[in-house]
Amino acid sequence: MSTLGNIFVLLGLVGSGWGIIRLLRQRKHPLTKRLNLIMLIGGIILVIVGSPMANTKAASGSPHQSSSVSKTKALTAKQQSRLDAEKAHGKILLAVKAKKVAELKALKKEEASLESEASSQAAASSVAAASSSRAASEAASKEASASQVAASEQAAAASSQAAAATQAAKQAEEAQKSAANQQATQPQQQAPAKSGDLYTGNQGTIIGNSRSKIYHVPGQAGYHMNSANAVYFNSEADAQAAGYRKALR
Repeated sequence: MSTLGNIFVLLGLVGSGWGIIRLLRQRKHPLTKRLNLIMLIGGIILVIVGSPMANTKAASGSPHQSSSVSKTKALTAKQQSRLDAEKAHGKILLAVKAKKVAELKALKKEEASLESEASSQAAASSVAAASSSRAASEAASKEASASQVAASEQAAAASSQAAAATQAAKQAEEAQKSAANQQATQPQQQAPAKSGDLYTGNQGTIIGNSRSKIYHVPGQAGYHMNSANAVYFNSEADAQAAGYRKALR
């Protein structure tokens, strides 16, 4: 019945369409116009008659479709168990994935923390190295300054010693000149023939004068003295120990 209804509807639509087209094209022919009107009306009637029959087919198809859906939903216990197992496995996989994601995040966080700590340690090491280098530089600078001060002090001391030595030499030279002048101006006294004169320049030993407490060493300028006043020494140390001083010339 449903197929027949569909045929009626199809024929009705075709007839109605054909009738309308023919009416529009052949308006001037009465006989043809009448035939076209009959086809148009017949097509409309077929559409009206076939529509309920087609709806019956659709209505009759609904229980069949409901039955198919019911059969699809009516799974066996084995299939339901398998489906539940697959769902549980899917949940497990999701949980494992979530755990892995959390572990990955934790690892990334720990890595970032380690990198930050390493960066902080590197910065601290750099600061410590810079501080140590600065301290070493300051110590070297202080040591260099101290060395310069010590060198300056040594140079000043050497200069002072040189000046003192120059002054002492000058004073000694002046004293020798003064003694020479005094000896040159003193009148030469003739000693008695029995005592005789002693010339220190040709004795070859250390001779001291007991009156003037001055001793003369070989190599110095000689002078005449009374042999009764002569005192002989083995070394200058002995002469100095006896209270004698060395002649200036």
